[in-house]
Amino acid sequence: MRVSSPANPDWLLPLRERVARFAVLEPEALVQSLLIRYDPGAGIGWHRDRPVFDHVIGISLGAPATMRFRRRKPGGFDRIAVPLPPRSAYHLSGEARHEWEHSLAPMVGTRWSITFRSLSEKGRGSSRTYVSAAAAREA
Repeated sequence: MRVSSPANPDWLLPLRERVARFAVLEPEALVQSLLIRYDPGAGIGWHRDRPVFDHVIGISLGAPATMRFRRRKPGGFDRIAVPLPPRSAYHLSGEARHEWEHSLAPMVGTRWSITFRSLSEKGRGSSRTYVSAAAAREA
């Protein structure tokens, strides 16, 4: 299965370089970008990003948000809430990326996010083609 998406637009490349430095990755490793607007009341349900992706690095702009994490344990879940203030960045990798689910609590104001993803070993070795819009719907 081969994974591809449209190239990052030129105007986004300087931010991709800064985000890559933050995550200690090569900019070229960040092959997908998502730009999303969240209106008041919008959020994201519990999920893990598709296994074709590895590192997930996000920039949070506009209204503050809360990223919630949960991991199943006997009798329930371990839970953590992480505030995402405006102009903050986060990097999901390792256990946080692969063993914990995450969600976004409903927004109190308009928020924008810019998210960059690298491919996992599975993603680099696949032959199925994904486009950004499809990956965003399924992430």
